[in-house]
Amino acid sequence: MISKLTVSDMKSFDYTTLDLNNFTLLVGMNSAGKSTVIQALLLAVQNITDDGLSPLNGKLVSLGEFSDARNFIKNAKSFFIKLESDSEKLMLTFTEDSGAVKCKTESSSNEFKEYFNQKNKRIHYLSSKRLGSQDLYRKNYDSYNDYGVLGEYAIDYFDKCKQDQIEEYLIKDKSIGSTLGLQLNYWLKYILNSELVTENIVDTDQVKAKFLSVNNRYVRPKNIGSGLSYVISILVSVLSSKKDDLLIIENPEIHLHPRAQSKLTELLTFAADKGIKFIVETHSDHIFNGVRKTIFKKTISKDNVSVYFFEIDDIEQVTKSTKIEIDDNGNVENHQEGLFDQFDDDLDELLGLK
Repeated sequence: MISKLTVSDMKSFDYTTLDLNNFTLLVGMNSAGKSTVIQALLLAVQNITDDGLSPLNGKLVSLGEFSDARNFIKNAKSFFIKLESDSEKLMLTFTEDSGAVKCKTESSSNEFKEYFNQKNKRIHYLSSKRLGSQDLYRKNYDSYNDYGVLGEYAIDYFDKCKQDQIEEYLIKDKSIGSTLGLQLNYWLKYILNSELVTENIVDTDQVKAKFLSVNNRYVRPKNIGSGLSYVISILVSVLSSKKDDLLIIENPEIHLHPRAQSKLTELLTFAADKGIKFIVETHSDHIFNGVRKTIFKKTISKDNVSVYFFEIDDIEQVTKSTKIEIDDNGNVENHQEGLFDQFDDDLDELLGLK
């Protein structure tokens, strides 16, 4: 549904418009604007859900004062976020009046506006600060958020819904069954050679989880690699989604071996090609190259992928975003300095070439 995002005068942004494809990857330098893109989207969701009661600070994102959120290089007196589909538009304008921040919302249709309301559960966000290994996981009593911003409710959601049928177009291998439990463990086995079992602890607010380890032995999360705990919330959210849902994921690579990162990217692009929308921020060349590989293997069409490289303009001191062009064979057509070229730079030094 959402196809374009414009951010103006927010933090390091002057005026930038991004085409949001089924799979949109945000890459580039630290403090160059990748997180601001995500914060802009979350700010829109937060203000629509809460009717602008706390314009800059809430459960999804907290930016502080107006002076923290505006572009101070440009001495901006306001900033705006514009979200668009092929036929609809939503605009949020933020201003400060006598020390109070106000958010004015303008929408071309109630339906488009409702898409961004958390109560409708069309948009999900998984922070880079996701929950790691726990002995026990909390049950969820939040009616707006199925998995938790930190993935803290993913185990509970899985336990409650593991017998539910997932969308047919998200089933990679129909021979193993179509439930969330079977399909999640199919991917978990493929990515990290493990499986998940959960148990509702009756008369408590907690759920227990165990992961398959060596010799077909199930062990507690704290006694197995951290990557398993970090990736579960991603798998649960992807496999529970429907077409046009938007999943915003920060750093999916956390605690994952490069091979696992590449395999996880196969799932993300597979789901994106079926109509789930993703905005993914990453510092991993394995995620970036994994996307290129899935384009080459026709897992996803290049027309369903947008990759943006962010850096700070040396002269203007504002965010510069460059759309990375990738051909049908996964080749980068407009390489940018700093676009995952550190491996080559280091190798050149080792070989005495620079």
